[in-house]
Amino acid sequence: MKRESKINETPPVCGIEYDEKPPEEKCSHCKNKAVIYLPYAERYLCKTHFIKHFEKTFFGTLSEFKMINKGDKIALGLSGGKDSITLLHMLSLLKKKLPYELFAITIDLGIGCDYNKETIRIAKQECEKLGIEHHLFKLKDDLGCTLDEIVEKTGTRNPCSFCGVAKRYYLNKHARELGAKKIAIAHTLNDTAETIMMNILRNEPLRLFRYNEHLIRDEKFVQRIKPFLRIPESEVIAYGRLKGLPILEKKCCPYSVFAFRKFVRMQIEELEKRYPGTRFKILNSFLEMQKMFKTDGREFKIRHCAICDEPSSKEICKLCELKQKLSLR
Repeated sequence: MKRESKINETPPVCGIEYDEKPPEEKCSHCKNKAVIYLPYAERYLCKTHFIKHFEKTFFGTLSEFKMINKGDKIALGLSGGKDSITLLHMLSLLKKKLPYELFAITIDLGIGCDYNKETIRIAKQECEKLGIEHHLFKLKDDLGCTLDEIVEKTGTRNPCSFCGVAKRYYLNKHARELGAKKIAIAHTLNDTAETIMMNILRNEPLRLFRYNEHLIRDEKFVQRIKPFLRIPESEVIAYGRLKGLPILEKKCCPYSVFAFRKFVRMQIEELEKRYPGTRFKILNSFLEMQKMFKTDGREFKIRHCAICDEPSSKEICKLCELKQKLSLR
């Protein structure tokens, strides 16, 4: 059975611990000690060659999908977690090569746990360090209640659906109001493969093809870009650790245990262990299917919610449905 990507360099950041120590192997490109093993490529890489591999994949993805152009104004959805912090630093690095505007938006969901407070603190800290404008919006101010209050009021066992709806809605709204042309999301290859499989299992083909949102044309909808589309989560973590970034890995949102995504993630992880490269195959199959869809000349027509006039796939958007359920204005 193939090993998953492991790194062996520098002490753990923020108390991160790993179950096993990687073997003392040499880099597949030089004689230096390897710090990571890429099972899908059957390659060991030293720190220097891994960083080159990561950055080449990142900048190659931006170029392949034409994600950022000269003069673009980009809003980064910055949660403060491991993926978005690494993306913040990568987009800051890009600014040295390409003139464009970058600012960050954090949506404080009001989850009363140390993890939520720590990620917001890190988001502020890293933006200040890099000189990037940071905007913090509280769900309590926008919606009138926190996610904790929503869970308490509804008794829902699936708060992740409420969380996702609110984050997408307000990230789009605030990014548009701040003049962003695009929103950068730190979705990794893992997130993408899981989303594709979730839409298939839920029999939601239109949502699946809408995932690559360049097909959507609407003045109120800010296009989303995913620069980590082709990068596994383990490599994002490895890069962040090797660069000494303040990434949080072990701790997570207390509500994540209820997510359907968690079940799908476990199934894909098992497939990946048995058949390295499974996530890449899921992504590439999706991209091929989307090409066929695009050649039909189709574009998604988005409605505007009858209540709030924000982009929606239905007559009434999911956030307004949520407000009605909670008796909020």
